[in-house]
Amino acid sequence: MSHYLDHAGSTPLAPGVCEAWMHAQEALSERPGNPAALHAGGRAARRMLEDARERASAALGAERAELVFTSGATESDALALLGASRGMRNKDATRSDVWMSRLEHDAVSEQSEALGREGFNIRKFDVDSRGVTTFENLRENPEMLQRAALMSLTWVCSEVGTIQPIGELSELVRSHSLDVQSPLLHSDAAQAIGYCDVNFSESGLDLLTVGGHKVGAPVGTGALLVRRGVKVVTDRPGGGHERGIRSGTPDVAGACALATALEYAAAHRLERVQRAQDLRRRLLAGLPSDVRMTVDPHAASAAIIHLMIPTHHPEAVLLAMDMADIDVSAGSACHAGVSRPSRIVMELGYDENQALGVLRVSTGIETQAEDIDAFLAALPAAIRAGQALDEREGTGA
Repeated sequence: MSHYLDHAGSTPLAPGVCEAWMHAQEALSERPGNPAALHAGGRAARRMLEDARERASAALGAERAELVFTSGATESDALALLGASRGMRNKDATRSDVWMSRLEHDAVSEQSEALGREGFNIRKFDVDSRGVTTFENLRENPEMLQRAALMSLTWVCSEVGTIQPIGELSELVRSHSLDVQSPLLHSDAAQAIGYCDVNFSESGLDLLTVGGHKVGAPVGTGALLVRRGVKVVTDRPGGGHERGIRSGTPDVAGACALATALEYAAAHRLERVQRAQDLRRRLLAGLPSDVRMTVDPHAASAAIIHLMIPTHHPEAVLLAMDMADIDVSAGSACHAGVSRPSRIVMELGYDENQALGVLRVSTGIETQAEDIDAFLAALPAAIRAGQALDEREGTGA
């Protein structure tokens, strides 16, 4: 029996999603049509697409016209950071700063190079030892807001799971921008949907990223919420689909599947949170004495449990877990079998050696207590496998 504990990496299809996708594909097969076409098949496809847009936006607390379908969170993040920053600077040439947290997924942080090529300056918010972003530099120097085009703050850190103060940033920015336009606010909510109360209209955000395969929809689906009036200037012109923000014939069946997944996540959020809390409590109670959570559990989503383990070879731990049919991930990025210290863990004040010995367990809607028990049973031997390599290389934790 396999035990899947890597939902932060990708999660299985939510109930009803496969059926929604198949129903849409069957309808398109029986009566094919491009949603932009004027004939009957095109109109039918358009109705399906707009129905999915209505359902998905409602599940996220947004207006139908604010939702742009994309291929996933990475594309949505790129459109938001690059496109919206361009749009803001087109309105005000002095808006040349783009802010982001130190806890962003690579889909956000790796936009820095592209932004730099276009003349934007990258600024970083500070982060405290709990893994929560702070804004003291903005409070002490509010004039910096007048040079900012956009600020991006992840809702839930995909690696260590800490929930970020979206409302605090929004309130701070709006309170200091009463006589001038405030910078645009963006959040990647890929890890928050289903576990946090993600309501776009109440969030104070201008843009919000959704990743389909993190919420129980198929890989290759996603969305970007764009508040009315926000200009997104794309460098990929085309047929003007999706408000001119994301050209290309939309994936109608994928949109239907995404809408179903988002509705399920919204309807079962409280149940999912309670289940995740129970599972985390069970896991923490059974950990060996030399393993602990990287961050304060009270500051993190219950669905992401980031652990510090006493070895510098997490890849050996992963291999041992895999041999026990347990799927987890290392918090650090492993390339060609070579572990690298976690950038995000080091931002929390840990050194390189500590940032190597990390493990991420993430639960989902079908995770059972038996999965946690299997992980706990396999963990000591898996750690010993890593420590054996430590001793061989003289790098004991």
